[in-house]
Amino acid sequence: MELSSFFEMGGYGAFIWPAYGLSAAVLIALLWQSRARLKRSEALLQSLRQYNAEADNGDEAGR
Repeated sequence: MELSSFFEMGGYGAFIWPAYGLSAAVLIALLWQSRARLKRSEALLQSLRQYNAEADNGDEAGR
């Protein structure tokens, strides 16, 4: 079996390889988007925790 016949895939290589490429691009984009959203969520959570801690300290000082 030659390498060129593998890439031709019985004449369907022109359809299969772009489909693999598009699928890989979509999966990479989803991974990138998920990681970006995770970082934003973690930053928001951290700021909310900090705000909550500051609010709790303010309540204790006013008592």
